[in-house]
Amino acid sequence: MSIMLTKPLLTIAGFDPSAGAGILADIKAFEHCGVYGQAVCTALTVQNEEHFKEPGWVSWQQIKAQLLVLSRVRDFNYIKIGLVESPQTLEKILKWLRKKYPESFILWDPILKASAGFEFHKQNAVSWQKLFTYVNLITPNLPEAEFLGISKGSLKAAVLVKGGHSLNSQKSEDLLFLPHSPTPVKFVSKRIKKERHGSGCTLSALILANFARHKDLEKAIHETKKVMQGFFMNGTGKLGVIKQK
Repeated sequence: MSIMLTKPLLTIAGFDPSAGAGILADIKAFEHCGVYGQAVCTALTVQNEEHFKEPGWVSWQQIKAQLLVLSRVRDFNYIKIGLVESPQTLEKILKWLRKKYPESFILWDPILKASAGFEFHKQNAVSWQKLFTYVNLITPNLPEAEFLGISKGSLKAAVLVKGGHSLNSQKSEDLLFLPHSPTPVKFVSKRIKKERHGSGCTLSALILANFARHKDLEKAIHETKKVMQGFFMNGTGKLGVIKQK
């Protein structure tokens, strides 16, 4: 499969040595969809797929330096943001991106807790909510959506609430809330009872890559859900694998 190099996607997230989550997982997801990915590191985490020790935050100045050097060569129309140290750091990243790439599609995948249980953020939800205007799509799971106060959608960004944490044991139901639309779009799939480290990172990266290809958000989510079924079925331990096309 040929990889599209002319318009790479950008991921701004943490480095996970296990490659199950963060920028390594994002790059693998981008490549699966036939698009080239580049990355800016926000945290040098110390972890494996089962245990999390420390986040190893990267300073804003170091993040900015990475953004600047990449932007000298490439423009980014599609950008994903994952793990960040704080709302303040996220705000700096978003303001920089919107100044440099005002028309870019930005996906924010809020990460409040590692799959191993480490809590990254306890800040008031209001400090995050003011940043919704900078992004196009937010992809929280149910606990994250409840914490951020966006379980019923946002008037300023599209929101995909991932249903993997619901109590429904038979099906997983994701809800896409679109700005100014009273009724969410439902995406229902068979629930696979396997825990996979970094599943949220992989799903959001696949959505961004598929959206970059099709320019249709609902189609991008449908395609991603199909791929994620294989991701949960294949792998070793807590690491899932995206099946090759």
